[in-house]
Amino acid sequence: MTNESTNEQSPLVGAVISTDPEFRRQLVESFDPDHELRVGLEVSEPFTAITDSHLNALRQLGAEVVFVDLESDPQVGLKFAQFLSDAALARTVVGSGHADSSELLLQAMQAGIQEFLPKPLDPQRAAGLIERLRRKAGKVVVKDKGTDLGTLFTVFSPKGGTGATTFAVNLAVAIHQISRKRTLIVDLDLELGETALLLGMEPRFSSVDLVRNYHRVDEGLLASYIERDESGVELLSAPYHPADFHSVDGDRIGQILRFLKGHYDYIIADAPKTLSTVTMNAFEASDQILLLCTADLQSLRNMTRSLPLLKGLAGARPDDWIRPIVNRYNPSLPITVGEVERTLGMKVFGTLQNDYRPIMDSINAGRPAVLGGKSVYVDNVRDLAARLTGVEVSGGRKSGLLGGLLSGIRGGKSAAR
Repeated sequence: MTNESTNEQSPLVGAVISTDPEFRRQLVESFDPDHELRVGLEVSEPFTAITDSHLNALRQLGAEVVFVDLESDPQVGLKFAQFLSDAALARTVVGSGHADSSELLLQAMQAGIQEFLPKPLDPQRAAGLIERLRRKAGKVVVKDKGTDLGTLFTVFSPKGGTGATTFAVNLAVAIHQISRKRTLIVDLDLELGETALLLGMEPRFSSVDLVRNYHRVDEGLLASYIERDESGVELLSAPYHPADFHSVDGDRIGQILRFLKGHYDYIIADAPKTLSTVTMNAFEASDQILLLCTADLQSLRNMTRSLPLLKGLAGARPDDWIRPIVNRYNPSLPITVGEVERTLGMKVFGTLQNDYRPIMDSINAGRPAVLGGKSVYVDNVRDLAARLTGVEVSGGRKSGLLGGLLSGIRGGKSAAR
């Protein structure tokens, strides 16, 4: 698959609210005001000194993006960002500050901040952000040449230990089995990714190598970074040494995922469990997010905390862009599918029933379960693969995954053991 794009030269109209004169200067001077970003309003006062006249000026500007520097007063800044979002004074609110805390990032997203730009300002990251926002705002027109782009499914769980990596690997193999199309697994857990282990592979290169050489990548060079499993799926692995991930820029990951969609029919990205810039850029590039949880209070709590962020990123995407999946499901557990749906405010897309022994055997053998014998988990994964790809599996079950489960849904207050 190949595609090429042309960019319509139309700038974003923006405003910057910051007591830091250097930050304001960099935002104004780093971008072409005719083609990239035109800053039409600068507010240098602290949040507590912002008046109605500032807000009226912001409203008259019709800003498409407002940069809110949280460094001087993070908590008041978050409340102000929430106000901007609720009052629809900006299409996109971008937070900024010295933040390496995932908790602060989550608070920012819950306050209506859709993007975060760390300080000090990194020109490359800022450029990637502006390009992405221009694309979302329709300022960039992509004209494809050649075949259609592939489909990217990102598997994400906001809680560790839910079996997301095992699911991502088995789903990729199942999709390849039923579609017979080029399928790639991308391990985005750049610190301690395990997809290679589950496939029994020892990759020579990783996504970090691709990031470092992205400026000169072509189809031939891309192939040198990709490993092919005996199942037919291909793998772009995480680095073996965790220290390597520090060199990876989240915006570049987003660019690479879009590039890969031009070369594969299906891509399954195994996202890390943190709301990092890598994860956020994977979400942006995704055609669908498969949100994996287990039927316990801790997992559901983290799901509900993450959903506002994901819904904020959804924009004009269809309602099924986010598809919750319950792993290790057992109808006898206190928390039912119906209770999961009521907690999330969303329909559960499917379940993966608890099938411990075959899964552990497959993990220890470095061979995905869908390549082995029969198991209820394998049946569930294949059903999901068929539904996600629209490929009808001959001889498969005709009823949906929840067919026999919904009749047993119990109401009332739930509790986890």
